[in-house]
Amino acid sequence: MVAQWRESGMSRMSVGVLLVLAAVWWLWEGRLEQVMPPAQVVIQAGPVGGSFDTHARAYAGMMQARGFRVEVRNQEDSLHIIDRLEAPDAQVQIGFTAQRLRAADHPEVFSVGAVEMQPLFLFMRRSLPPPTSLAQLAGLRLVLPQRSSATAQATADVLQRYGVTPDNTSFTHSSLRQAAEALLMGQYDAGFFMVAPNNPLVARLAAHPDLRMVSFADHLSIARNLDYLKPATLIRGALDLRAPVPPSDVALVAATVNVVVRKDIHPAVLYALLQAMEEIHKGQTLVSDAGDFPRRSGTDLPVHTLAVEWSKSGTPWLYAHLPATLAGIVDAYWAPALFVLASVSAVGTLQSLTGFIDGLVMGLALHWLGWLELGVARGRKPGWLGRHLFRLVESVFNRKGRDQIARDRLEHLRPHM
Repeated sequence: MVAQWRESGMSRMSVGVLLVLAAVWWLWEGRLEQVMPPAQVVIQAGPVGGSFDTHARAYAGMMQARGFRVEVRNQEDSLHIIDRLEAPDAQVQIGFTAQRLRAADHPEVFSVGAVEMQPLFLFMRRSLPPPTSLAQLAGLRLVLPQRSSATAQATADVLQRYGVTPDNTSFTHSSLRQAAEALLMGQYDAGFFMVAPNNPLVARLAAHPDLRMVSFADHLSIARNLDYLKPATLIRGALDLRAPVPPSDVALVAATVNVVVRKDIHPAVLYALLQAMEEIHKGQTLVSDAGDFPRRSGTDLPVHTLAVEWSKSGTPWLYAHLPATLAGIVDAYWAPALFVLASVSAVGTLQSLTGFIDGLVMGLALHWLGWLELGVARGRKPGWLGRHLFRLVESVFNRKGRDQIARDRLEHLRPHM
């Protein structure tokens, strides 16, 4: 009875040690703030009415349907969206880029996929002759979004190749809406806007009788000179087949839009975002075919590991079937939990195996004592080996404290040893 209590106590102690080790693991590996999804998901978008803003609000609607509280924040200087994600106290988890980036400069931000091509549109007053080269824009009054916008950067990079600079041309920067309104009111000769071709702003400018959409004759060469811009064509009638608008194919250059996230984004948030991106961007656009986007190749920033895995196997079962909070807890702690279960099972298996071996040894020892007792009864005196084996078996049976038959045989044989 004492031996059983001692074995049971040791078993409880083993399990207790395993539980303590698991608790230490939990405290070390899983911090609560990392396990729980954020109380609010923040998407940093570009100017109100721009394509980043349109996509952000579409994502927000789909993510809210999955139980997340989502806020969309806007800024005119879209080139600095990535800076909001990198801030030490960043509350922003999701953003957009459409500019050239170096991965080494942004170690805390990852891409989760390219989602579309945004062409750089040039609208010009019809009273001016259509330019055969963008060099003919020199000396005109140009309006475009703010200096730190993707439009402003692409425009400056393109026009610089033609020698069109602030030294010889008037550049006015304003908000996206104000720039478009000023151009529509005739205050400027031409304006540049980088937005998705289905943005209402494009249709409004293209339909204005005093404006024309200008084709870039050198769009292939521009793309060769500026690697973050790609050739794109808005075909005749893409905006309106009746008029048609545009009246002929328009050659353009376009930037690839990437959705970017913080490195430490919660998996539940990321999977909800990826599902929204897939649903919104899988179809064709006015400058791309169905299936072209979203894609995880050709991005300046490395693609988040979870996004790569998602593209191969979809949303993991935990996050597809459990609430985000529960899924996060299970996902963070399943490894130590399995460790505890496996260890407890191993302890139980080891105890069972030990019990089997003990029984086998005791049985063999008991049979040997019976054989030795029979030899003594026939007058055969135990030899040196027999006496040593007797002492060994005696110590085993005394330690185990069980089996009356064995103890009787030991008492009967002891005078002969």
